[in-house]
Amino acid sequence: MRTKIFAHRGVRKYHAENTMTAFKAAEAMRLDGIELDVQRTADGRLVICHDENLTRLTGRDLWLKDLTYQELSQLNVAHYFPGSPHESAPLLDEFLAWFKTSSMVVNLELKNTVIPYEGMEEEVLALVDRHGLRDRVIISSFSLESATLFKRLAPDMDVGFLYQKMLPSVVGKVLSHGLDAIHPLYANQLWPWLIRQAHRHGLQVRIWTVNHPLFIKNALRRGADVIMTDDPQLVLSIRDGKGRKGYSAD
Repeated sequence: MRTKIFAHRGVRKYHAENTMTAFKAAEAMRLDGIELDVQRTADGRLVICHDENLTRLTGRDLWLKDLTYQELSQLNVAHYFPGSPHESAPLLDEFLAWFKTSSMVVNLELKNTVIPYEGMEEEVLALVDRHGLRDRVIISSFSLESATLFKRLAPDMDVGFLYQKMLPSVVGKVLSHGLDAIHPLYANQLWPWLIRQAHRHGLQVRIWTVNHPLFIKNALRRGADVIMTDDPQLVLSIRDGKGRKGYSAD
């Protein structure tokens, strides 16, 4: 099966990350999917944003968990991106309403390791079900406990474990918790047995964040199921041999 390409936080090379503009660019590029990050505001709204502290994105030293959605929506999460128009962090509900009109898959990363958003798993599942999207949503987390809980809540959904450091026992650990996939940092693919071993046990392998041609080619050659990337045009050009033309950030 052909390796799929997911836009990491949307097409963030050309647009502010985790914004509807970046997500719509992924659809315009006809990518296979999108990866994004889910957090929760002080008044309980599920929103799409990577950083727990908003200094990098907005230029304001604020924590997302302390803000109501109304307060968050007034902030420009594209402050860090030169030339970008003002962008607000989208609600997950808003994104899913748009997303179900597309043909893509989405990986929702639960950002619950720095801030343990209790009950997030149930809340995300309720929104996914409200939009009837269980078959097109992948769930992932750096918290094995959270990923396992989500899998218990929705055994029919695809749930993966995110990790960064090399974990020699990761395949056995993920299998023992009933999960469906491993989501390793790109450098882990240099271990030649990793993808082969995972596939032998029926696990999907979705690698992040793959931006360098060496690692892109390696992931393709070894049969990674998904490449999550900040530069989907580069991955497309290597995977499909179409060159880097055909997409404009305008």
